[in-house]
Amino acid sequence: MNEARRLLNTLARPLGPAGEAARQLIAADLEALKGTGEAEAVLLAAATQNIHLEPAASQIAVRVLLRHNYREALGTPTPSPAAYRQGFIRYVQNAIREGYLDPRLGDLDLEALATTLRPERDAELPYAGLVALLDRYVVRDLVSGRVLETPQFLFMRVAMGLALAEAEPLAWIPRFYEAISRRRVLPSTPTLFNAGTPHPQLSSCYLWVIEDSLDAILDGLQTFGKLAKYAGGIGASLTKLRAKGAPVRGISGHSSGVIPFLNVYDALIQAVNQGGRRRGTMAAYLEPWHLEVEAFLDLRKNTGDPYLRVRRLNTALFVPDEFMRRVERGEAWYLFDPQVAPDLAETWGRAFDEAYARYIQAAEAGQLPPRSWKKLPARKLYREILAVLQETSHPWLVFKDAGNARSALAAVGMVHSSNLCTEIFLPTSQEEIAVCNLASLNLAAYLQRGRIQWRALAKSAHLAMRMLDNVIDQNLYPDPRAEQSNWNNRPVGLGIMGFSEVFSRLGLAYPDPEAYALTDRITEYVSYHAIQASALLARERGAFPRFPRTTWAQGRLPLDTLEDLERLRGAPVEVSREARLDWDALRPLVQKGMRNSTVMAIAPTASISLIAGTTPSLDPYYANVFSRNNLSGKFLEVNPVLVEALKRAGLWEEVRERIVEERGDLSEIEAIPEPLRRRFPTAYQIPPTAYIEHAARAQKWVDMGVSRNLYLQERSLEAMEAVYLEAWRKGLKSTYYLYVAPRMYAEQSTVRVNKARKRPKWRLEEMAFTPERPEIQDPSEDALCEGCQ
Repeated sequence: MNEARRLLNTLARPLGPAGEAARQLIAADLEALKGTGEAEAVLLAAATQNIHLEPAASQIAVRVLLRHNYREALGTPTPSPAAYRQGFIRYVQNAIREGYLDPRLGDLDLEALATTLRPERDAELPYAGLVALLDRYVVRDLVSGRVLETPQFLFMRVAMGLALAEAEPLAWIPRFYEAISRRRVLPSTPTLFNAGTPHPQLSSCYLWVIEDSLDAILDGLQTFGKLAKYAGGIGASLTKLRAKGAPVRGISGHSSGVIPFLNVYDALIQAVNQGGRRRGTMAAYLEPWHLEVEAFLDLRKNTGDPYLRVRRLNTALFVPDEFMRRVERGEAWYLFDPQVAPDLAETWGRAFDEAYARYIQAAEAGQLPPRSWKKLPARKLYREILAVLQETSHPWLVFKDAGNARSALAAVGMVHSSNLCTEIFLPTSQEEIAVCNLASLNLAAYLQRGRIQWRALAKSAHLAMRMLDNVIDQNLYPDPRAEQSNWNNRPVGLGIMGFSEVFSRLGLAYPDPEAYALTDRITEYVSYHAIQASALLARERGAFPRFPRTTWAQGRLPLDTLEDLERLRGAPVEVSREARLDWDALRPLVQKGMRNSTVMAIAPTASISLIAGTTPSLDPYYANVFSRNNLSGKFLEVNPVLVEALKRAGLWEEVRERIVEERGDLSEIEAIPEPLRRRFPTAYQIPPTAYIEHAARAQKWVDMGVSRNLYLQERSLEAMEAVYLEAWRKGLKSTYYLYVAPRMYAEQSTVRVNKARKRPKWRLEEMAFTPERPEIQDPSEDALCEGCQ
């Protein structure tokens, strides 16, 4: 206990200037804490409270947390590698017997698989990622709540579950496990939750369109409940529902409209908690010509009639090009009840424009009931949308014509909405619930000594596509309409995370032209290999049933569909068309067959990026100081790449408290060299045009969508108008959350603050700087990778 007290006393006070105390503690024998759970808790709290001063303290926190995990799962806080592997075999056998795991896992050679486990990789997890795994993802005993899995047990369970679709699972499980445990490829949250369990609902997204009848609305209630129960995120179009006051002939009454039913769906989603690990999630989509769009905009407001508000449900607008054109030209916009304009919800592009013009003509000629339409300035409605978006971060704006014009499945059916996170674009109907299956590559894991390992990235893309295709075959479908749709189309969405970490490590600032070019190059490369992998899988397993009706069968690739969007709009899509790879060499392979109707979607990755220990999706570092809450309390973290750079410059101890005082804003810290300050802006210091440009560069290669958060320093509606018009013009299919810089901040409790000093606004675009950058090599030499399966 003397050693335990020494450890606690050392960490209970701020670490020394050089962090020597942290290094000594990391090397210390934590076995001194044996049997002292209370001491572990104090040590964990002390470690986390010092992470912002010495990030190495997070390694202590990881070790302490693993001790607790091992005590629960293995019966000892310090298992040997042999005991760890034997514990895995016991875990699988016992969990199958208790009904927690799929019995088929017991038919695999557990002894052989145990030898491939790498227990040391548990300690390589970032602290926040380890907390997320143990809090939400691991299998637990339902009675006692005891954790049954270690991190490596979880990764192996997922690999085993995904390989059950293989003819020779034991040939693929080690490869899947290696990619997942090294955090090079991470499946989506539902796959991590449920792979290898008796209820393997592995898909991330479900999309559906609700027809205009009470039976359909009530069917949606039951269907959404079942989908949410198994951790599926839901995107639903309600545009077809007639407006409030529309006649209902069957009962000689009038409709209550869309809003009350959204309130019912909101209550449902709040009630379904996905096994206690997270609450149900759903986004409701409406097109902006719907007569109730203004009431729809108010749904997320904190004031007003609670029966006309929703608290959990997300809202999004599915915006046709005609609306954006009328905003640009300052023209009128007409709202219609879908009961009198039913084909507007089932058309897009020129067909929509022509139908919309006919309804305007009929309305102005007095041929439609006065209560069924309304006229207002398009720009007025646009500003109302943006004002509410600024206030509530809803509704998200998703572009209907870009989503349909660039769909490989346009001949199969219409895209009526996107999904919960705005990156999925698949056709839906009353008979077909679209499903998508997601995983993401951790780009930062392929950066070594300042160079991207292109061939390793290609191999992981091929392996990830195989894993995703297996999800379709192993998935538990809560509704037969989802199963039929997934089998017919076999859509998957391979994404990428870690862009900003890679930019920072290569010496690039987020708004640099070189950063745009790198986003372009990386996304092109992953897209190329994802498409190639699906085509090669089709040779092995056969093409998806609807392949002959798709643009893939014509040899057309995602970049080609950009031309389709331009022809539709009669205007150029303002994005660079540079291509580095030999796409013509890929077309003949694609024309022979694709295993999957879609191959890429860049999801937000907010949760799995914590596990990977990198930045989410295309997003920048939100700040250079992060405040986190978990079971050990609230603590601060500093951007680890910034810390490394400051340590190399010998500045870390000098400036660390000032960084916390400034909430991660480096612009006022003169002790940090100007080139380094420019390299690490906060999210609000990046010009919004940079967010649009990165997304546009990625979107041209991505056959589905890119979930694009936006961050604005200013609250000006004029600035917002320009940003969203720019997103539309550049061919984005969607945007996601909007974050506006807060006007007030909570006072920092750990440092003194000069509250009288006015913080100046720092605009990165005004600061001309070109840092020294390492060579970013061209990946074209690795374009065709026949052996990457």
